[in-house]
Amino acid sequence: MTIETTPLLHHAIDTPEVHGGLDQIIDGIRRAQESIEGVRPPQPDRQAEARSLIETFGEARGRGLVFPLMGSGLGRGALVELTDGSVKYDFITGIGVHAFGHGDLDIIRTTLMAATADIVMQGNLHCNREAVDFSETLLTAAAGTGERLLKHCFLTNSGALSNENALKICMQKTCGAPRVLTFEHCFAGRTTTMAQIGDSAGARVGIPLNLEVEYLPFFDPNDPEGSTQAAILQIEEAIRRYPSQHACLVLEPLQGEGGFNVAPREFFEPLMIRAKQAGIPVWFDEVQSFGRTESMFRFQELGLQPDVVTIGKMSQVCATLFTEEMNPKPGLLSATFIGSTASLKVGRRMLERLQSEGAYGSDGRNARLHRSFREAAAELVDSKPHHFPSLSDPSKQGSIDEVVGGAGCMMRLTPYGGDGQRIKALLNRMFDAGVVAFYCGHGPFHLRFLPPLGVLQEADIHEAMRIVSDSLEETD
Repeated sequence: MTIETTPLLHHAIDTPEVHGGLDQIIDGIRRAQESIEGVRPPQPDRQAEARSLIETFGEARGRGLVFPLMGSGLGRGALVELTDGSVKYDFITGIGVHAFGHGDLDIIRTTLMAATADIVMQGNLHCNREAVDFSETLLTAAAGTGERLLKHCFLTNSGALSNENALKICMQKTCGAPRVLTFEHCFAGRTTTMAQIGDSAGARVGIPLNLEVEYLPFFDPNDPEGSTQAAILQIEEAIRRYPSQHACLVLEPLQGEGGFNVAPREFFEPLMIRAKQAGIPVWFDEVQSFGRTESMFRFQELGLQPDVVTIGKMSQVCATLFTEEMNPKPGLLSATFIGSTASLKVGRRMLERLQSEGAYGSDGRNARLHRSFREAAAELVDSKPHHFPSLSDPSKQGSIDEVVGGAGCMMRLTPYGGDGQRIKALLNRMFDAGVVAFYCGHGPFHLRFLPPLGVLQEADIHEAMRIVSDSLEETD
C-alpha cells in the first residue's frame, strides 16, 4: 500500500515561471561576464570613487584594508573586477573562502533559489531543511567509504567559533582540564581564547592570558626523525609534568597561517597514540585545509582518526564534527546563527561538485593543479635563481622543495630567503600588476596562494606566475 504524502506549500515555488525568471537572470550575468577576459588596469575615471569607498570603509571599521581591494560584484572564474575598474587574478579568495571563484553561474543559481526561502538566517532554534542536507553531506564525506565514526556535526558561522566549540567539547570530556597541547606556528582564530592557542604574539597583545598552552615542535622535513622524536619527548614531558590536566591535543594537519607546513602520518601518529593513552582527546583543526588537498578531509589522506574535527572557510558554513564518545551534554553548544539559507545551500552544492567533478585522489583535480603550480614555480625559480636563495644558507640557491611548498590548492612560494618586508612589498607590486595573494609564516615568510580550486585552470596558474615573475624585480 502506497501512502501519499501531502505536498508542502513551499513546493509551489518550484515552478517553470520561477525557473524561467532565473534563466533570464543567469543569462544577463553571463553576458556581462563576457567582457572579463584577463587582467585589466584601473580605469582613470573610476579611481577617485573607488578610493573614497575604501577610505570610508576603513574609517568605519577603525583601520584600513590590507590592499585597496573592493569588488564591484562581477567576476568570472579566477578573475575579479574591482571598484576601480581593474580586473585581477584572485589567488587568495578571501583566505580560501571563494572556492568556486567569482560569478560561477551554477553557484549563483543555487544562491538565487535559496533566496526564495522564507528566512535569510538559520539558527539552532529555527532551521530549515538546508541545515539537515548540509550536515548529512558533510558527515557522509567524513566517513568516506568506511564506518561513520564522526557521528555528529554542530554548525556555526565562523571557523573561530567552530574551534571554540571543539575546545568546549574537549574540556567537558576531560572534566575541565585547563591545559592545551598544540604545535609551534599554529593558528586557531581570533577570539579571545583562540588567540591564546595560536602561536602569534601579535594576535594577543593586551589580552589577559587565562589558558595554559604548550607548544610541541612541528615536523622538520630536513630532520624527519629528529623532529618527530623531539615532539614525542616533549609530549611525554608535558603528560608527566601535568597528568590529567590536558583538555586536548590540537593540530593542523597542514598548517595554514604558520607557513603551509606539511607533516606525514609518521609524525602525527605516535603523538596521537600517546595522547589517547593519556586520555587526551585529539582535535584536528582543518578550517583552512578542508577540501583543498587530495581528500576532502586531510585526516582521511593521512589515514588517521581524530576525536574532533573543525572545518570552515570554503565550506561557507563552519562546523565541529565529533565522535559519539565526545557528544557533549545539553546546554554546552548553541548559537543564534548557524548561517544563511544561501550559505547552507551553496556550501552543500560546493561539496557535491568537488566530489562529483573529481577533485580528490592522487590524480584528482587538486593534485593536478598542485603539480602545475610546482612546474610553473620551478620554471620561475630556474629563470631567476638570485631571487630564491636557500633558507638555511643564503649564499646558495634554494632547492625547489625548499622554496616551493604546500599541498593541493594550498600553494607556497618563498623568494628573498623569506624576508618578510621584501615579500610584503612584492605582494603590493603583484597586486598592482594583477595578482592578489597574501603571505604566511612567522619567519621565514612565504607567498601564500589559495586559488579558487573549483574553477581554476592550469592557464590561470601560468599567467599568474608570469605576473609574479615580472613583479620580483625591486626598485629603490
